[in-house]
Amino acid sequence: MDIERWAWAGQERFPGFCFTFVQDRDPGTVAAAVGADSLTVLTLIEAEEAHPISKPGALLRFGTYGQGVFCFEDRAPIANREPAITRLAQGTRLLQVTKSGDGMVVVREVVDGRKVQLFEPGEAVYVDGPLRPRVAALLPEHSRIVAALAVVADEVGADLDRATLDGPLATALSMLNERASR
Repeated sequence: MDIERWAWAGQERFPGFCFTFVQDRDPGTVAAAVGADSLTVLTLIEAEEAHPISKPGALLRFGTYGQGVFCFEDRAPIANREPAITRLAQGTRLLQVTKSGDGMVVVREVVDGRKVQLFEPGEAVYVDGPLRPRVAALLPEHSRIVAALAVVADEVGADLDRATLDGPLATALSMLNERASR
């Protein structure tokens, strides 16, 4: 596990985001589940120009890893809302790491609609599971968000870094508005 590739996530310039990993799905299926119709391959700079932060909506960036799809949202996340989680995890496994603007970090695993794990690294445990001790073993040497992302990415086999997120990825804007969840 290369934890340093996730160091960017602990920087102040990335105050909040949601990273969702869904197994056995393609980007179009995941995009549709979070309310996005069409995907266009754009770099992050091109995506921000096409969908400026001053306009409403969730900017979604999709890529593939091993046997699944990741969705990265760094503003107005929607994939971490209960209805979206239910759709995304239907018949498959979802692993997700969310960092809120206030620094709260939540790790969740949902398999076919059933919560398998849900915890805040180093804090509250709602549904305990095998990822929590793996994340805890990296604390306090690493921040909660960096530890959580490193463990989850290792678990799913996603070898990602910031350059991947900044580079060309399938991109969409979603105007879906659903209730927030924990």
